[in-house]
Amino acid sequence: MEAPREIRAPHSLDVLAPEPVTTCAGCGVCCREVSVPPYLDEIDFIPVALQREVYEARKIEAELIAQSRPCIWWEPATGKCGHHEDRPNICREYEIGGELCLETRARFAVGKKD
Repeated sequence: MEAPREIRAPHSLDVLAPEPVTTCAGCGVCCREVSVPPYLDEIDFIPVALQREVYEARKIEAELIAQSRPCIWWEPATGKCGHHEDRPNICREYEIGGELCLETRARFAVGKKD
């Protein structure tokens, strides 16, 4: 009698990103998930001019969201944040290659091979 074989379903993240993600280059999907930099308490620590940009964008945030606009600081030409040094803490905590990163990349079909 033959021994039973173990059947394993592929892990969802293996399917989403077969190769490890180690850089944000050419991606920017996390910036396409929000229209206004998602500052919480730390907005007081960025330059005043950038604070004004965020406050002005918040006034029209519903309109930006309705238009599916990316973060106001995201630069499509580079796929990067235009104010990377002053980005919100939540953006700093967005782990490159982490579960949320991989799920978001899959949703936007970033890194998908045809």
